Amino acid sequence: MSRRTAVAVLMVLCAACGAIVGPDLANTPVALFDQVWNDFDLHYSFFVVKQVNWDSLGAVYRPFAAAAKSDDAVASAIAGMLSNLHDDHVLFRGNRVGTSVHGIAIDPTITGPYLQSESSLAGGMTYGRIAPSIGYIQISTFEGTGWLSSVDSALSALNGVNAIIIDVRNNDGGFLENATSAAGRFAVQTTTVAYVRYRSGPAHSDFAAPIAQQVTPTGSQRFLGDVYLLTGRNTISAAELFVLSMRALGHTTVVGDTTAGETGSPFARELQNGWTYQFPESIELRLDGTEFEDIGLAPDITVQNTFRAIEGGLDSQLARAVVLAQGIR
Repeated sequence: MSRRTAVAVLMVLCAACGAIVGPDLANTPVALFDQVWNDFDLHYSFFVVKQVNWDSLGAVYRPFAAAAKSDDAVASAIAGMLSNLHDDHVLFRGNRVGTSVHGIAIDPTITGPYLQSESSLAGGMTYGRIAPSIGYIQISTFEGTGWLSSVDSALSALNGVNAIIIDVRNNDGGFLENATSAAGRFAVQTTTVAYVRYRSGPAHSDFAAPIAQQVTPTGSQRFLGDVYLLTGRNTISAAELFVLSMRALGHTTVVGDTTAGETGSPFARELQNGWTYQFPESIELRLDGTEFEDIGLAPDITVQNTFRAIEGGLDSQLARAVVLAQGIR
């Protein structure tokens, strides 16, 4: 899920939180703090990966909540504790205090000099032709609903190309189903592309068995030629599942920089005073069963852009993908 949708989704999902978190507690500073601490302790998925001593963090920040004389002070104690997780999927909204731990700067890119034509579609998507035989599709988000037909429209418009460059370098995620459905436009058959595991017990290492995530051929238009997928440090969350999906489908070469390594579908909660928070309860795995949280997915061909080159009209990552699509190795 992306940062842009997080606040809205918090309010939509929190109505169901009572059944997950348990009965309401007393509306006191310490009770509010303890509810958040306990909820993370039982369900948060990345304590082991991030090597976080959650007991110690609770011992450090709980006295601040106990001594709080205002809502702002309680919220600050909770936000301070959560900031130590360094997880972009962890969000907290309490009183006037809000925190989303570290953000990632937009990767420098430029497409104008390379495209013969460019058109925009619903869902933050643009497409065009770089050459008569090379198409380009930029997917900036996997948020929202009803825009997957835009992928079909782009593929229809690019009919006849031998290769397509798909750009997800500044895609900060969205819904996992959108990512796998978009990938379905490039699938020959149903394919397992990744695995997900969910917290299943009180120990921070307790996880249920891996669940296969699959891509099924879908959409009115499909492309089975060569794909060159552009990635970067701002390729996040659901966009990383898209990378895993396209790589597993074959006929895809990933070009650019390593992805963000921000995984795990976040779930939302609401405290009895109306404050909201979210965190991931799952962990995403590659096909070989390895984790990539805080590591990211490395490209097949590493190319890094610089602001200086972009200012001079050179997008090194896109340029390399074009050369590859032209059959030049």
